This record gives sequence, structure tokens and C-alpha cells, in this order.
Amino acid sequence: MTTYLTDYAHFTNKDDMDQAVKQHISANWNAMNDTDRAVLDMIRCYSVKYGAAHLKHETMEKSIGKSNATIRRAIRKLEKLDIIDRIHFIRPIMSGLGANIYAIKPFHDQGEMNSRDDAPKRDHRADKPSNPEIEPSLSKSINPKDLNITSPTEQFSTTLYGRMRSLLSSTIGETTLARKFFGVYRQQSSQMLKFSIHADKEELFEQLALQALQIALQATKRKKIQNLPGYFSGVLRELIGKALFSDIYQEYDVAVDGFYVPSNQY
Repeated sequence: MTTYLTDYAHFTNKDDMDQAVKQHISANWNAMNDTDRAVLDMIRCYSVKYGAAHLKHETMEKSIGKSNATIRRAIRKLEKLDIIDRIHFIRPIMSGLGANIYAIKPFHDQGEMNSRDDAPKRDHRADKPSNPEIEPSLSKSINPKDLNITSPTEQFSTTLYGRMRSLLSSTIGETTLARKFFGVYRQQSSQMLKFSIHADKEELFEQLALQALQIALQATKRKKIQNLPGYFSGVLRELIGKALFSDIYQEYDVAVDGFYVPSNQY
């Protein structure tokens, strides 16, 4: 029933996952607090069977004894430190937003990462994207005119655009659609960022864009999608709506028979 979680796993066995967790904690010890480490360990425990965990915030709150805001803050920090992936899960039956899926990422040596960062970067410029037709079965119809980037010479957000290209390259082996996905993200996020109440949520919108892209790419494994940018647009619109205007989660916790806890402490 929960074997779908293996689709999001980065490891094939718990020993490699545990080793990665130890390396992450060692490398980021000063950047993490006790709550961050507790959240990471809970995700690790729930990931023992399938390599990823389907967890409600409420479950983590009760187990760790911290507030919802504190748990969310710890999750965001673990994402920012490149320790975990967080994937919003669309419930297959009710088509609503369910509990998040969390997957621990492999540890990459910082020296290697710095070498990659020092490599010359191409200065990407945003071209005006074509207007993708919206997948009708996913969400309400969206006017294709709304998918235009405000300026054809506006520079891409290098980090998000680069991650989109990387994700496309590693999953479907091509990156030509990255500009369209980025254009959809810019249009939808700018609509929200113009309101002062959402002005500080740019990082959230970038995270939702990556999660929407992951969901769209996962969907291609189950069915043929003729207009992938349109499908992505519908998913992103729903994720943004749920993130900003709803905090309702469905019970999707993974039952684990006997958590694996290493005898040695981190």
C-alpha cells in the first residue's frame, strides 16, 4: 500500500541512508538545533521501510513536542541545507493536498559542491514563453494569456531555473521545457507577491514550483500527458492555493514495525 514511497527514495537500503544522515548532521552541526535534528531523525525512522516518509505536521508535533510553526521552520531549514526533499502529495481519490512526503538526500561533499558553484554560469534570459493549454481534467480553466512573463529580457532566478533544468534532465533527459515551466511559475507567483501579506513568501513559491514539477514528472510515469507545462500549471495553482488558504491534512502516516535506531548516538 505504501510502496509508492520508493518512487521518491534516494537510497536502496537503510544503512546508506543512516550514513548519509550522520554525514549531514556532522557537516551542518552548527547550523542545526535540537529540533532540526529531532525532525530529521523522525523522518529517518519513518523512512526505514521504503526510503521515504509520508508524515503529517501534527504527527511530528506530538512526537517531538513542538509547535506547528517550529516544525515547519525546521523542515524549511532541512530543505535549505539540502538534507531532505519535501514533496506535496496530491491524494489520488479526492484530488486534494495530503500530508507531505519527505526523502533524505545523499550527502555531497561541500568541497565538490563549491567546485561546481565556481564553474562559469550561463547568463540565462527569459524569453516570452508560448501559452500552454491547460490540462482540463486537473484544475479550473486558466486563461493562456496569464502565462506570459512580464518582460522578455527579465533575468531568470538562476537557482530555481537551474534546479528545474537539472530535474528535467535527470528524469526525462531533456531541458527544453524549462523556460515554459519557469514562465508559469513567474506568472503565478507574481500574482501573489504583489499583495503585502504574501510579499515574504518568494522562497515558499519556489519550493512549491519544484514540488509541482516533481508531481508533474511523476504523473508522466502513470499516464500520457500531452501538455506537460499545462499540467504543471494546474498542479502549481492548486499547491499555492492550498499552501496559502488551507491547512487541512489527511492522515497518511507510514506505519513502521519497529523503528531502526542505531546503537551509537550522533
